[in-house]
Amino acid sequence: MNTTPRHIHGLVRLLKAPTDPPSAEGPAKIDIANDAWSDASFGTAKKAEVLVEWLLSSLGRDGKRDDKVGGQSLLANPKYWSLLHQTLSSSASGVRPLRSWLLPLLYRTNLSGMVRELIALSHVPDVDFDGVYAPARAVLATLWPLAKKRVTMDALMECFAVVLGVSVPCNDDLVWICTTVVASYREAFGNFGNKKKLYTTFLSTHMLHWIRALSGSQFVSAQSSKEDPSLKTLKQLHDALYHAGIDTLFSVEALRQPLAAFLDTLSCACTDHGLTLLPRLFAARLSAVNPYRTTLFPSTSGSGSSALVTRDAVRADAMEVWEACWKVLLRDTLTMESEVHEDAWVALVGILNVIEKERLYTPSTTVRADSQTAALRNAEFALIAARGLALATVETSGQVCNSNDMSIVTLAIDVLDMLGRIEYELVGGELQRMLGAVVGLPRPLSVPTMDAVQRLLSELLDYHTKTRTVHVYILTLLTALSSLSQPETVSSQPPPVRSHDLMFSPLWSHLPSLARALRVALTPSRSAELGPAILEELLCAWNAYTTERDQSRRGGKRRKIGDGESLTERHANVVGTPESKCHSLGIAFAHVARVSGTVLAGLPPNAYVHDAQYPGVAWDDVGKLGWDIAWECIRRRRGERNEVATDSEDESKKNKRKKRKREREQQDPGDEGLGTDDVVASAALRFLCDVRARLIRIASSPTPVTLGQNDILGGGEVKELLSVVEDKDTTPELVLEVIRTLFAQVSQTCGFQHAQAGTIVKTSIDVLIREFSPQSRWCGSSAALTRENLGIALLYMLADRWIGVINAVAPEEVLQKFTSLLLSIRLEPPLGTAYELDSQPGPHCDIFPRNILLLVLRNAQFWELSNIRGAFLSFVLKQTAPLSSSSFLPASSETSGPELIRASEVYTLLMYVPPEYFTRTSRTELLRRAVGGDIAICSMIQRANDARVVESPQKANAGCEMDINDESNSGVQLFRELCFHHLTIFRAFLYRLGQFTNALDYTTSHAYVEHLLQPQSSLALSSDTHKKETLNLVSFHLSTLLRTQNPEATTALISILDSIVAAQPFSDLSSRGSWKHVLTRSVVYRLIECLKEHYTPGSLATIIVSALKTLYESFAPIFLSDGEEPGADAASSLSERVKARSYALSFAGWLGIDVTGSVSRIGIKLATMVMQSALHSRSLLVDTEHAKACPGVLALLFEELRCLPDISNSAYVETIAALYSVYGTEMEVRKALDVQVATASGKLSVDNFAQLLSVIAEGIEDPGLLVDQCKSLIHLSTILLHDTPQGTLKVVQTFVARCLEAFTGQLHLYGGSPELKEHYLEMLAKHCSDRPAAVRSVDLGSIWSLLCKILSGYADHDATTSFAIFRSIVSIASSLVRLRRDIVVHTLPHLAFVLHRLLLIIRRMRPQLGVKQSKLVTGTLPSWVSPSHPLGVAESRALSRLLTALTVKTVPRTHTTQHTAIVAESHKAESLAKPFAKHVGPVLLAYIDSMNDPLCFLPPEMRRELEPGLFSLCEMLGEYNRDALMVSALDSGGKTIMKSLWREYEKQRYVGRG
Repeated sequence: MNTTPRHIHGLVRLLKAPTDPPSAEGPAKIDIANDAWSDASFGTAKKAEVLVEWLLSSLGRDGKRDDKVGGQSLLANPKYWSLLHQTLSSSASGVRPLRSWLLPLLYRTNLSGMVRELIALSHVPDVDFDGVYAPARAVLATLWPLAKKRVTMDALMECFAVVLGVSVPCNDDLVWICTTVVASYREAFGNFGNKKKLYTTFLSTHMLHWIRALSGSQFVSAQSSKEDPSLKTLKQLHDALYHAGIDTLFSVEALRQPLAAFLDTLSCACTDHGLTLLPRLFAARLSAVNPYRTTLFPSTSGSGSSALVTRDAVRADAMEVWEACWKVLLRDTLTMESEVHEDAWVALVGILNVIEKERLYTPSTTVRADSQTAALRNAEFALIAARGLALATVETSGQVCNSNDMSIVTLAIDVLDMLGRIEYELVGGELQRMLGAVVGLPRPLSVPTMDAVQRLLSELLDYHTKTRTVHVYILTLLTALSSLSQPETVSSQPPPVRSHDLMFSPLWSHLPSLARALRVALTPSRSAELGPAILEELLCAWNAYTTERDQSRRGGKRRKIGDGESLTERHANVVGTPESKCHSLGIAFAHVARVSGTVLAGLPPNAYVHDAQYPGVAWDDVGKLGWDIAWECIRRRRGERNEVATDSEDESKKNKRKKRKREREQQDPGDEGLGTDDVVASAALRFLCDVRARLIRIASSPTPVTLGQNDILGGGEVKELLSVVEDKDTTPELVLEVIRTLFAQVSQTCGFQHAQAGTIVKTSIDVLIREFSPQSRWCGSSAALTRENLGIALLYMLADRWIGVINAVAPEEVLQKFTSLLLSIRLEPPLGTAYELDSQPGPHCDIFPRNILLLVLRNAQFWELSNIRGAFLSFVLKQTAPLSSSSFLPASSETSGPELIRASEVYTLLMYVPPEYFTRTSRTELLRRAVGGDIAICSMIQRANDARVVESPQKANAGCEMDINDESNSGVQLFRELCFHHLTIFRAFLYRLGQFTNALDYTTSHAYVEHLLQPQSSLALSSDTHKKETLNLVSFHLSTLLRTQNPEATTALISILDSIVAAQPFSDLSSRGSWKHVLTRSVVYRLIECLKEHYTPGSLATIIVSALKTLYESFAPIFLSDGEEPGADAASSLSERVKARSYALSFAGWLGIDVTGSVSRIGIKLATMVMQSALHSRSLLVDTEHAKACPGVLALLFEELRCLPDISNSAYVETIAALYSVYGTEMEVRKALDVQVATASGKLSVDNFAQLLSVIAEGIEDPGLLVDQCKSLIHLSTILLHDTPQGTLKVVQTFVARCLEAFTGQLHLYGGSPELKEHYLEMLAKHCSDRPAAVRSVDLGSIWSLLCKILSGYADHDATTSFAIFRSIVSIASSLVRLRRDIVVHTLPHLAFVLHRLLLIIRRMRPQLGVKQSKLVTGTLPSWVSPSHPLGVAESRALSRLLTALTVKTVPRTHTTQHTAIVAESHKAESLAKPFAKHVGPVLLAYIDSMNDPLCFLPPEMRRELEPGLFSLCEMLGEYNRDALMVSALDSGGKTIMKSLWREYEKQRYVGRG
């Protein structure tokens, strides 16, 4: 039954019926309305108006009465919104204006209530959000702008409240609706008069919901919205909510209300993670107070400067707010554990950051007004309380047990850092306590904590550097380190980092900064006083340690460890005892010694004296103190051990005692008797090493000066130290430091002629060999040494620092041991395995044995040491001796597999050896053995194939992989990969040394090349690197034989060519062809390239040319298949076929063979097929074979264009341009195409070159061409213009003029995308710089016109700035100024305008501008400059170089005849300074306007980069023109800027006086 009314009155009666549906069994009203709307026969002019009125009235009443259809709200019914969207869309394009009938209807509709209920639907379950909100968004986009002005402020506040109640929306349409409502609220609030009422309502009702909404969306950051575009709308809603709340809370009327009510409400709202919003509120209130400061804080007459008084009042008000926030919100929360404990710390750091950035803090003693003193004093007390709380938190970090607590410690350190930035005096009184707390943090520290500590220490050091009190900071640091104590917490596990390990301490990265500060800020008088003070601090730390150690010794003997007592229990028993305190003092001494050594090494030379009558520190005092400490600790530990280990003791008891001692050293570092003396001795020796390095740097005598007599060791002392090194019970750290000291003793003697130098080196190398483990690693800290990584630490130290000493004094057998150990390290782990790494904690810079070997092999000093180099070569020849038995005779190699592999590994090392350091004999022998190794490995692979260890040849040739899941196949695969790896190394070594020697053994060259080309089934599975090295080696043999041309070389070359012809490389062009065919074809291609580049047929012997013609005949199978259509099987070999055909034509052209009648023209046909496949597919990557064949097709087109003169040139050049435009859009394919174009462009005829440029110009001018294809054509023209054929100057000039006319006159080019502009500006820049003589005066006007259009201002801007466009414009202008001064001089006004625009667009817009103000600035910027991403320092530097080029004298680059050349020789180099002086004023005016504009600014770093160019402009301007400019064009602000600029110019100007 059809219920659709036939006229409008019936429709109105049905829709206004009291019930829905109107009849009991009839359709619903919405269905009737839909049927009426979709019924085309129901035609009436007001149908849409009737439906819109009914829909709005129905939806508007839905929030007031329970009008449900099927239990569902009308607002939640998608049919209503969809129909309303359709009717409004059709009415917008109707004859009757929409506003004329819709506005009265909206005035009768409760649209705000409808929107409120619509947003509230987000909480209703089972609502089709996409079906409702998508059409609702479109409807509101039409209705809301018309109705929002009639919506009351209370209604908008209710809508705003509903938005606050919405949880994180997941629907973009809902987010847009909410954002629109909030924006309307902000707009209406700005025009509302009674803001105090709204403030009160918001504070009492909506404040809690507002904070919860913002806290719940804190995850929406600007960075996340950039990374995820779906979060962009959510970020906009978050910002809108935040700004709406800020406007309400901090209006002028709200700021006049008492602060207590606001803080009370905020304290209630901040109980559930709302404290993180507190810093933003603090900053927002300050930003709101500043514009109305004169209204809020009126100044009284006679109170001095009103601006200063008002500024002080704003600061006092902000600090009063801080003090109130501390008392009400932060103090109690920070002192007790709660869920918002960390949020409170974050809020505290944020507020302090605002105080520091806005310079709000003023000491109470410097305040002018007495009324502000009390408030500022209270704020100062709050800052001091925050400092005390932060210090206490850092000091108790030893009890921290989880990462959350450590994050609080990090925030506490940030608080201290911020307080120091605000005012140093706030933390200066607690400097020693603060340094001790941060340095004594438990390690290893996390990255955030380490960064926080580094920031704090850097700030403290910067302050003392500026105030020239670095000596105070250093002495305070040493005092803090002296009183450093270890945490008393006990753990069942050993500490991950030893307590005296500085690498994981903040001091490690702070020491270099400390050394730099000493060089910069330490005065001579202070440096002379600092040295003795440092020694005094070191002596005090030593005395404290010895006193405590002696007391602990007198306290009684140590209790023996029973069988049932573990070492952990033993450690628990000694915590808090004198032994643990002694250990803490030993660690403190180690820290003091390391810092003292760094400081003394960084002191200037005048701080050290050799005479006691002058102030300063003497070298003898440093040496005596250091060695006294070292000897006492070393001899004490040796004496204790001798007392314990009596002669009558049983051997088994000795071993047990040593074992227990080693276990205690590893697991119980807290006991003084378990290595603390070794730690102190190591620290003393390292202290001497640091100071000694400084002494050697400043010594002027040929023989380095020592640290006094104590630093010169006698024979007995050296033996004593060597015995310490040889003792296995000595800690690894002490072993390292003793060996370092002994080598320093050897280096201090003239020519290393130390009496016991040989013994020292021999003992050290023996210890190194004993302790070295190839699987170990070391983090670089001597305190982190164990027995497992002691060897790698010793090797690193000797190889990096003392390799020269070892070369000079080590006996031959010691050198052999050292070299053997060094070269036994594997540069690469075995295939299928990896290095075994221990659990040593360390950063990401751990040292492996491989790193040390690479360090040595890449060290130039190593190869200059003759003794070590000789030992190295002897080791290499010894290790590679098994390879000398291999030859070209069949089955002549009797070398076993493992022995062959071990010998082959040596060649991996030889790849790092410079060829110059091989002796002639060793070089010849290594080359012969490399050839033998190559043959032996290939024989091994062949024997494995014959034994069927690998898969069948059929599968191998097909490229099938082995089944690695099978154990036998997995082992065979690893073996095969290892063999191919060594084959690659052999052939790379032969190619590298062959290029160096530039010679061959002609008697074996033919046999070896045949060996390289031999077919082996498993070689088809080899890597691309192996194929590349094989091809390089064969090509080297051929090129060397061609170059030599003696009888033996000619015979070998002809034999090789005959072998290549016999292989028939072009008989099978499939991609699955045999290894021999693929490799041989590549060799032929390389040979053709070599012949075309270096030879002509006349320069070679006749017999060689005949052999080459025979080789050309092997291309016959390629031409026989011309008539065949490429089927499915041939598609895979298309790339090889096209490539072979192009090389064949190129080879025929070189040989002078006419192929006009014997070769068919298939280039255009192939290009058409390739282009059609690309255009029919969505992506070029879909048809991979055609994409691979594209470069070959392009090369074939160029070859056919050259070789076949009777063809249609226009068809070929059009095909070339079309092919490049299609495939040039893909970057990977474009690179290969560019190579072909660059190779062929210089060899084209003038007519072909002109036709090709003409076709490219037509394509660029075509507005219907795709942008990507247009960019490809412009890039093609750039390559063609770079290398043009001879006689094409007029062709190039005509093409450039045509392109300039198109770029300037066609909108799709000068107003196109930024990428398109980048391409054609890059083409012009390269043309002006590479071929400046081709630029004509007629072209110059078009160039300036184009640049002016690109630099002109636009209303719309791109999302990101195109820096490439700016660089290209500067490059074009700079090339013209430098190279074509003769024609630029006639267009100086255009140049001045371009410079004027360039200076204007580098300025930056000030933040927080209004919409109208922003438009005033952005309207002057080009479309390719984004206001949010302005130009930077690099662009300012480039512009400055352009301005400087105006004063550089140059000679124009022009094409001249003989007569004009004679005239040109008499011309002197000149610049544009004199003629351009009349046009400097507008250019300087652009800079002054940028500086004087209140809406813009130039950062200091950009002004600094612009100074050289601006000074050049001032030099051209002169004083007279400067005065004229100031009088006529500058206001007071501009005059001030001009005077400042001129003052800086006068400072650097050379006036000719000295």
